[in-house]
Amino acid sequence: MGVKSDKWIRNWGEQGGSEPFVDAHVNPASYDITLGDHWICPTREPEEFNADQITLFPGEVVLATTQEYLRIPRDVVGDLKLKSTLGRLWLNHSMSGWIDCNFQGQVTLELQNLGPHPRTLTKGMRVAQVVFLQMEEPPEVAYGEKGCGHYQGQQGTTRAWDDEFFPVSREEK
Repeated sequence: MGVKSDKWIRNWGEQGGSEPFVDAHVNPASYDITLGDHWICPTREPEEFNADQITLFPGEVVLATTQEYLRIPRDVVGDLKLKSTLGRLWLNHSMSGWIDCNFQGQVTLELQNLGPHPRTLTKGMRVAQVVFLQMEEPPEVAYGEKGCGHYQGQQGTTRAWDDEFFPVSREEK
């Protein structure tokens, strides 16, 4: 696997790989993605809402979405990385960061404040970057093909399609 360069990223974006596409978000080997305005926070009421910003308190976690709708080529994968400055301020993208080949949709992010202070997340802020990796060969079945890909085409923050992978425990302590 080889990492895609700024030239490839710029061409991908200009050809509809990201909507919107912002040339200033192209880095030498990654593309910056920004926060949308749809949030799911299990400690809030209502749990799911739209807002231009959210203050994330210490220890709190939120599902968020990107503004960008991505179209990943069939022979390329994306590795999502939190912007290092945010990590140094104790924000954590705590879970999934892999974007399968052929994925299309907005990306759901899992963000947690590990620091001692409340921090505000704002629609439009650069929160993460995607590193694109060329596959050695195209897959037999790519994401979104033949019933594979539960999140294909997702728009907005998307909950897990099935919580049976990690069921809620009903045991009392």
